[in-house]
Amino acid sequence: AKTVVFVRAGVLDNEVGLALLSTFEKSGAFMINNRDGMLTCDNKMTSYITFHNNGIQTPRTSLINNEDSVMDAHKRIGGNFPVIIKTITGTQGIGVSKVESYDSLISVCQSLWKFEAQLLLQEYLEMKSDIRTLVINGHIMASAERRQTKKSKDFRKNVHRGAEAIPYKPVTYT
Repeated sequence: AKTVVFVRAGVLDNEVGLALLSTFEKSGAFMINNRDGMLTCDNKMTSYITFHNNGIQTPRTSLINNEDSVMDAHKRIGGNFPVIIKTITGTQGIGVSKVESYDSLISVCQSLWKFEAQLLLQEYLEMKSDIRTLVINGHIMASAERRQTKKSKDFRKNVHRGAEAIPYKPVTYT
């Protein structure tokens, strides 16, 4: 293939973008992020299931659809506070909340459901950083460690929220 296509998240916004993505794939272009990969990454629950099925550790996660599902979901992720509420799609840390109590959990969910957000509940893990890794055809091409800076007190490790990204060399096993 003489054509390389770098697919960005905006392609998922409408049917025209998805159709164009499929056309490039069918034409034999080398895809950096194919349709299936983009759809998996766009849905945080699908990502969680994919990681879990491939033995990649990730915080326990559960969908929450209504108030009746919240208590059971909270138990399934460990039953502790704080917890993280996330919209099922989104980037840059937008739609991510850290919640310290059951009353706040219900209130935040109600507020987001008012705007028809699809939500998931995730156990909170205190971490100094997270690692983002680019894998192409099963090979690690690059990794970055995202961590808070002294001026950023945000619990989210998103560069858009003030965190810094530095090169990272992952440990690989053969």
